[in-house]
Amino acid sequence: MTVDPPQYGDDDLVYVDPETKTVVGKLEYGKNELPKSLPYKKEETSGERSWRKFYPWGTYRSMKRTFRLEGKVREEESGDTLDDVLPKLLNDTL
Repeated sequence: MTVDPPQYGDDDLVYVDPETKTVVGKLEYGKNELPKSLPYKKEETSGERSWRKFYPWGTYRSMKRTFRLEGKVREEESGDTLDDVLPKLLNDTL
């Protein structure tokens, strides 16, 4: 029996591990109603230390685009037409 990973809505606030590209969990709040900073836990191997102190957090939508959580994300089109791009291309090659 396999367990499906928890599904997050695009507006859910989540912590993300950028190295493994996974969601660590939903954002937690402290006593003062401000977001808690979740300490970054990395196994130190061969004397390497991580510069990261806390997991980054944000909306699931922004984190999945920034850290490519669901695999390759299709880049948004620029909206330029062929008439706009072709003169630039010709000038660059000359």
